[in-house]
Amino acid sequence: MYRYLVICVGLAACVSAGGEFASPVTGITGTYSQQVVISDHPHHVLYGHVVALTDDSDAPVRALVISHRRNGVHRLRISEAYHSGRELPFRRLDHRLGCTHGHCRNDALGFIALGPGIIERATREGFSAQLLGPYGRIRIHAPAALFRDMTTRSQQSDTP
Repeated sequence: MYRYLVICVGLAACVSAGGEFASPVTGITGTYSQQVVISDHPHHVLYGHVVALTDDSDAPVRALVISHRRNGVHRLRISEAYHSGRELPFRRLDHRLGCTHGHCRNDALGFIALGPGIIERATREGFSAQLLGPYGRIRIHAPAALFRDMTTRSQQSDTP
């Protein structure tokens, strides 16, 4: 399922409002939250949105998708993510899906897969983590509203 998440990252990479998508070719359906700033470091602004995906096997995947607003200083590379001292399941995206609409400068960096416990807690408190790469440590925080948005959209798409 994670290989299909790469396809879906590009679909929602540049939107400010959330929504739903379905791909008859891959069998993937899902919802995504709005995209918000999750870190405003002076040299690289990071954006995040949350996706909830299922495929034909109904194996749910929920993840925080992280993108980078390029400022010309350097391309940001992230290799690991941590929350409360524990390593998170971070998957880096090397191919820079970004946007194709001509007005977006974001590069897709990767995603953090999130289990039900983390989602439940993040819906109440938000989600904080530290990203690590060759340029050091970057703190991120995705607000609780982002996770509530994804959860609400996901529940609405499950009802007939």
